[in-house]
Amino acid sequence: MRNSPLKVVDLFCGLGGMSAGIVDACLLNNKKPEIVLALDKDPHASAFYRKNFKNYLNEFIESDIQNLYTEIEPEYLANNNIDLLLAGPPCQGHSNLNNSTRRNDPRNQLYMETIEFIRRAKPLYFIIENVPSVIHASEKVVDIAFEQLAKEGYIVKDINIEFENLGVPQKRKRHVMVGTISKQNDILNFINDSYKKYRPRTVKDAIEDLIGYPQVTEFDKPSKMHSINVDRAKYLFVNGLYDLPNNLRPKCHQKKHSYKSMYGRLYWNKPAQTITGGFGSMGQGRFLHPLEPRMITPREAARIQGLPDWLDFSEVNSRTALQQMIGNAVPSVLSFEFANEIIKEIESGKDNKAKIRR
Repeated sequence: MRNSPLKVVDLFCGLGGMSAGIVDACLLNNKKPEIVLALDKDPHASAFYRKNFKNYLNEFIESDIQNLYTEIEPEYLANNNIDLLLAGPPCQGHSNLNNSTRRNDPRNQLYMETIEFIRRAKPLYFIIENVPSVIHASEKVVDIAFEQLAKEGYIVKDINIEFENLGVPQKRKRHVMVGTISKQNDILNFINDSYKKYRPRTVKDAIEDLIGYPQVTEFDKPSKMHSINVDRAKYLFVNGLYDLPNNLRPKCHQKKHSYKSMYGRLYWNKPAQTITGGFGSMGQGRFLHPLEPRMITPREAARIQGLPDWLDFSEVNSRTALQQMIGNAVPSVLSFEFANEIIKEIESGKDNKAKIRR
């Protein structure tokens, strides 16, 4: 229906990276976005989301997903005819950076909670984002998800995407599962089609205009560096280096190691490494500014993360919260491109919701 809103649910929404992409796609196509429900348990991310999406948001639940059906009536979802489900289940349990419980972590089951939601709410489309190594989880969540969703009538595809190919100035790889209960299953090729639209972007492209930006709010201040790291940063700049020599690293790095990017300086004319919640520390990765001996600011990290400038961080005063929220965000281009395709299908009349939901 041409004038009906695009009805969206965003689970594990965080600060709303994917919701932002939906809003931008809807506004571009003169369609109203309606966020029927968003859910996250982090209080900082929840407050941020409520503020930034208040004009489009019907219901927000600040809770674990396991509590969802005690917080909301099932009829609420059934009566709203959800067009699109967005979900980014916590990926730490699947991540290669998690050496303690990797592949066998209670958080991995949150992926299956998302599948259960799809089975109950029956959205027309869904997109689930996670780290590439989710396919190796001992619980076989991806394989089980395919089986369960097929039984519900969904056509499902998955792909490992490189956000660099979507114009995001960082080397970020993610596993994406997309599905539809519509018969227009060619829409699931949107990633490959989107790759053709974007040119590679660099750190310079993302943050050059922020050089000299006033460092007034926490969002625009680089994190404070330990005196040892100040000296390390100066050494890199004085010697024109991007990787810190082993003899200047902590003792645990002075022998053979695979952490080349840690304590490193970003390249101005290349994409950044994956932005994580550790972007405020030299010891967490290559997060030193390319032109100045300091860490990148949260604003610069958000730009590199592919988040739109209209998101308002002015009320987030916690450095830890800023870093975690930005590091955990999904670049908005992913949902933006998917929503564009969905809207085209709906507006063309090819995707008849009434017939699909009978």
